[in-house]
Amino acid sequence: MDMVLLPMFKRKKNDFNTFVKFMHPSIIAFAGGEEAMKTKMDSAYKTMKRFGVSFKRYWIGNPSTIVNYKDQLQAVLPVSVSLITPLGILTTETSMIVMSNDKGKSWWFIDTNVYSVERLKDILPHFSPELVIPTRQKPKMEPLPRN
Repeated sequence: MDMVLLPMFKRKKNDFNTFVKFMHPSIIAFAGGEEAMKTKMDSAYKTMKRFGVSFKRYWIGNPSTIVNYKDQLQAVLPVSVSLITPLGILTTETSMIVMSNDKGKSWWFIDTNVYSVERLKDILPHFSPELVIPTRQKPKMEPLPRN
């Protein structure tokens, strides 16, 4: 599954046209459609840039057990994101739900940091009750290294 993500992250930065292809259609519809989703992602990126925030590290761990629910493969991926901010390095530990309708040939990725599990159960038509989503952890802030 890691290999599926590599092309997305190796492309030029902020390639929202490619990024949105990895998003679940129900999430895109919930956001108001593909163009609205791309606009929201672009706006978030511009806000980060305006406030001097950049990515330091984006780590994706191994998936949980992959379950087959209503002919859809599903799993949970642990994710760790570290951002460099003017106040320090902010690290969040979260997870993504991954889903495949084609026996694992392609995957959709849903960030549980953006959408709560309760909200996702409303948005996603086939959310497996077997998926165990870890509780959100409080972000950690560490000082910037001194030069």
